[in-house]
Amino acid sequence: MPGPILVHAILSSLLVLLALPLILRRVPPNPLYGLRVPATYKDDQVWYDANAASGRDFVIFGVCMTLLTIVLPVAGVRDMAFEIAWSLAAGAGAICVVVLGWTRANRMFRERQGRGR
Repeated sequence: MPGPILVHAILSSLLVLLALPLILRRVPPNPLYGLRVPATYKDDQVWYDANAASGRDFVIFGVCMTLLTIVLPVAGVRDMAFEIAWSLAAGAGAICVVVLGWTRANRMFRERQGRGR
């Protein structure tokens, strides 16, 4: 496996590893790690629920990116085209996961407010 492809495979796999503590609800509210949006800071239960769900999304994203790292060179996409395709997929995927997580956290917060906590 050439160097750049190995680096991308490691980065993609790192997404999966970083998501595991979120899924396991091991990360308390903090300013550095996790889904940090207003709704998650307002309610600890929303923090843990939204981060667990976003962690699962990041696992799926990381697995997809790892597969993309393998499939692109097999399909003949190499060098700069590989870098561009991988970067576009990574950027689009990250935006999707964040927007999904943010909207989910807002919905969770509204639901908890409606139940009176």
